[in-house]
Amino acid sequence: MKNLSARVRILLLVVISALPILGVAIYTSLVQRNSAEMVERQSLQLIASLIARRPEQIIQGASQLLFAVTTDIHDLLRDRDVCRTHFRNLLVQMRGQYRNMGLILPDGNIYCNTTKALNELDVNARDSFQMAISSRKFVVGGFQAGQATGLPGINFFYPVLGNNGNVIAVAYAFLNLGTFEEQEELRLQAARTGKERAVTIIDKNGFVLAQFPQTHVKVGEKTPTSGVFEHLLGHKTGLFTETAMDGEKWLFAFHNVDVNPDEKASIHVIVSTPFKAIYAESDRLLWRMLYGIAAATVLLFVLAWYGAEIFVTRRFRVLLGLTERVRAGDFSARSGFGEGGEELNQLGAAFDEMTSELQSRDLLLQDALERLRAQAVTDELTGLYNRRYLWNAMEAELTRARRKKLPMAVMLFDIDHFKKLNDLRGHQAGDMVLQCIAKVVRRVVRGTDIVARYGGEEFIVVMPEASEEVALLRARELRARIAEMPLSYEGASLGSVTVSIGIGLSEDASPSGDVLVREADAAMYEAKARGRDQVVLRKVPSQS
Repeated sequence: MKNLSARVRILLLVVISALPILGVAIYTSLVQRNSAEMVERQSLQLIASLIARRPEQIIQGASQLLFAVTTDIHDLLRDRDVCRTHFRNLLVQMRGQYRNMGLILPDGNIYCNTTKALNELDVNARDSFQMAISSRKFVVGGFQAGQATGLPGINFFYPVLGNNGNVIAVAYAFLNLGTFEEQEELRLQAARTGKERAVTIIDKNGFVLAQFPQTHVKVGEKTPTSGVFEHLLGHKTGLFTETAMDGEKWLFAFHNVDVNPDEKASIHVIVSTPFKAIYAESDRLLWRMLYGIAAATVLLFVLAWYGAEIFVTRRFRVLLGLTERVRAGDFSARSGFGEGGEELNQLGAAFDEMTSELQSRDLLLQDALERLRAQAVTDELTGLYNRRYLWNAMEAELTRARRKKLPMAVMLFDIDHFKKLNDLRGHQAGDMVLQCIAKVVRRVVRGTDIVARYGGEEFIVVMPEASEEVALLRARELRARIAEMPLSYEGASLGSVTVSIGIGLSEDASPSGDVLVREADAAMYEAKARGRDQVVLRKVPSQS
């Protein structure tokens, strides 16, 4: 080293100084690649779930359509011509969504359909047909070419039960596969962000129903890579990697649609991206950084001075580490460079100001989101839940109660002569009465009950697992406590306030929420007709 000239020493220092920058570039590239892969994983799963909504809607629509057909089953089974005309008219109304519809007898012979041919059920559809017969449930079939049209599609089967519980016929509809393609291309284009994504929709046997963009595998053919299909079994959604026949590695996300009675998904939506496309932007940035470092190194060979590592590079690393913290969501990161006219000090001050502002905005945003969440489900005056929350919560409770055959009661009440109170004492006095009643209701109901302001002076209480005895006990206690409330406004007594209460009760939760609320409303008006300050209960018959 003693024999080296000062210029050589500076050049060596420049080389050494460039190495950490090179390492940072490579590390940043690796971080970006990992980040890009993570983002792509999330994007693929989101796209798969969005695209899966179309098949879900199609299957749900087919189930509802065939269910509606069964309401006229006895008329259709009396006359084949009437049956055929009915399905032809229905096929016209569906505007090309289905290629064929009809009824199949339990022995597998077609009773009527929209074509002239009445052959025995195709062997490709017989397994799904038998599943519908044995399970007595709606079944989604696999890919097949129509017997009459020769065009591709999939069948839906809906068993129709007689009075004795036996299957008397099976309604079926043969879906036009083009229905899948109507919306998916638009969704795929909207989801693209420059990556070479591909979408494939396959049936339960691995046959392709639709794909974007078109590949060498055509609709109706099996997926060429058996490993792909194996990953789809046993899970609703998921991610996996697979190597294609050309040796290229792909990232796959899938979303399984609908489960047949055999507990197997009927349709699989697969979205995939080659890893080279995922890493393309990161690799381009890496090369740009490498070119920039090389150019800067050449320039530093001429302009660099001794000590550049101590006074410059170290502080750059600090800033890089701080940006990583900020990207991870830590807005408390500060450079601590202090004030001064030197460029890095100015950069550190600007960074500190930026992170301080981001931290303040993040706190304000979190606070605003929390307030919005509360406002979205509560009534501003009483603090009780609003109708929007009520219906969502009631449907969830009804679903749970139906599954376990538990009772469900809905209590609806309003304040007697509340308009008169508002007219005499003013709306502010009326608001105070509403708030007082809300407090009483909270004290009377059980912790599992759902209390909401239904509108105006009306309140509603959803009581899961409440028997007739429990519902009446709560209603009578509530009526009594409200009547006993001491009410005064601006020093003047408001007198006693009474309520009329109606209860709609179902012992098995089979009716819908609308039915229970209507019965409770009718019971409330009956209580008013009896003279107000009453409790009336109505039982809703089982609808199962």
